[in-house]
Amino acid sequence: MTGTVALTHLTHTFQTDVREYTVPATSPVPGLFVYEIPDEVEPASTHRWSVGHHSGLLIASAMYEDDAARGAKKIADLADWTQPVDELRKVLNPDQVYEQIAWAGCENPAFT
Repeated sequence: MTGTVALTHLTHTFQTDVREYTVPATSPVPGLFVYEIPDEVEPASTHRWSVGHHSGLLIASAMYEDDAARGAKKIADLADWTQPVDELRKVLNPDQVYEQIAWAGCENPAFT
């Protein structure tokens, strides 16, 4: 594939055990956001970039913004990511999602 994909600059809101955060984000795939986690969230983690669903659900973590964006693009065709999480759970195989994002340098957030 050639050409450049324009990223839309938005904000994304997600919840941690401590509080809710709203951060600057891009949306390389409809329904998915790429964002940097704030310094106070998991301060020891080297995986500062995340791929998140519009619902706030964390899908993947990455060391670099480009890896997170590539990860989102890698899983773009697996589902209609604009759908609610409950609908996605009916059609997605989590192993397939994490197999695809691993090719882009992303990790399952449970392992980061």
